[in-house]
Amino acid sequence: MSVISPVDRGVEILTRTIQPAEGNLPIEAARSLLSFQLSPTDWERVNDLAAKARAGTLTLEERAELAEYERITCMLELLQSKARLSLKHAGLSS
Repeated sequence: MSVISPVDRGVEILTRTIQPAEGNLPIEAARSLLSFQLSPTDWERVNDLAAKARAGTLTLEERAELAEYERITCMLELLQSKARLSLKHAGLSS
């Protein structure tokens, strides 16, 4: 029996909720979503945490923090995928 991690289950729930394969967002909403990104400070923190993960030196608190970054970026990627498809369906490029 396979075990589904909470992150995988979260991705499944987000995918069903956001429905990235349906490009049905209004154009302005799609463009707005495409402008969302992590701040440079957050990217720096993600890179620091990832380096510690590769080195095997993450604390439990840092592991939870990295998991949150993964959850947030996954949600953002799903929303932006839907946004790009919405613009494509409207005959526009992202």
